[in-house]
Amino acid sequence: MEIGAIVCFVSLILFSLCHSKSIQQQNVSIDETQDERIFALETTVKKLETVIDRVTQSKDKPDHPVMFYAKIANRAFTLHILSTIVFETVILNIGDHYDKYDGIFVAPRKGVYMFSWTVSIGGSNYVVSELVVEDKIISTTGNTDTAGGYHSASMTAICRMEKDEHAFIRTANHGSTHHFYSKPNYPTTTFLGMLVYDEK
Repeated sequence: MEIGAIVCFVSLILFSLCHSKSIQQQNVSIDETQDERIFALETTVKKLETVIDRVTQSKDKPDHPVMFYAKIANRAFTLHILSTIVFETVILNIGDHYDKYDGIFVAPRKGVYMFSWTVSIGGSNYVVSELVVEDKIISTTGNTDTAGGYHSASMTAICRMEKDEHAFIRTANHGSTHHFYSKPNYPTTTFLGMLVYDEK
């Protein structure tokens, strides 16, 4: 049941009790019983109002921090060009604006955001990746060293985002496939972001 419906329901009960008659024992007056019930309902309404205030407090209020850090924990895989990289293991997600299922961060407020990411490869492979906000490429990084071994490349970028814009890391339009190697005790593929300046 929605919060508004709960409040309306309690209000209707309170209203009806104020205008109804009760059958009570002879030693207790109707007015006294109604007063007790009204007091109990008023107490319940106050408690509900407190709950509503807590629920409706926005997690996106201006002083609420926005930051996340996620990684690919234990996988070796290949992606085609222009594929979103999903960092499925979330270490930190203050504000809950990064989605570990699709790899996309949604800006809760207009402001300046900082993003940093690392992509790792193994063997004679390469990977090139880019930070995208909506359909705009902000920055690119990757490693095309195909001499073997384990390598990684990192980038940090700062950009302005409007409220509800999307930011994500994807493979670049380079070559045909991109090979990732992100396992324990080797370079890890990671993605972090945070709001660094809130533009009200």
